[in-house]
Amino acid sequence: MTDIDYVFGTGDGITHTWSSPADLDLSGTGVCDAVRLDFDGSGRADDALWDSDGDGVADIAALDLDGDGVLDHYFTDPSGLGTWNHQIWPIAT
Repeated sequence: MTDIDYVFGTGDGITHTWSSPADLDLSGTGVCDAVRLDFDGSGRADDALWDSDGDGVADIAALDLDGDGVLDHYFTDPSGLGTWNHQIWPIAT
């Protein structure tokens, strides 16, 4: 299993980097490329941080915001501050 690094922060410039073994295949290739976790604080590990480009660093947060077991909202962290606040799907209006 490959480890994936991911960063969390509050936006103040101080970040914390974590690393976990990939345990979920989000790309559908048969290779684990994401880390399951409870990103949204629901108490269930039904969210994921996804390394969509295979470089060992998570670049997409995939969340199950309605608790139905399906990842339904996707975010990126373009600032690199670990806030994961740029929604890419569904497109925010």
